[in-house]
Amino acid sequence: MPGAYVMINTLPGMEKPVLEEISQLPGVVSVEGVYGEFDLIVRLEVPVGNTVDFVINKIRKVTGIKSTRTVSTIDGERKSGTGMDYLGPPSD
Repeated sequence: MPGAYVMINTLPGMEKPVLEEISQLPGVVSVEGVYGEFDLIVRLEVPVGNTVDFVINKIRKVTGIKSTRTVSTIDGERKSGTGMDYLGPPSD
């Protein structure tokens, strides 16, 4: 499934409203607030035959966004891990 990650810088104090609006767009799998160079990271997936450009253009129109950077995923090169459950319970 074609996809992309969009890294977003928001205007000061606009992280939460931007996150809420973007999370409602079709094709958006997740939106997460992050520390570091960017304020939010968005994961996009669209059905085969569609283009992520449509969703990216909608994201760029959201009020409160200062800048975006997009990286496209390579179809067929994705593997999900087991997350923290794999590590078991915390030790003392």
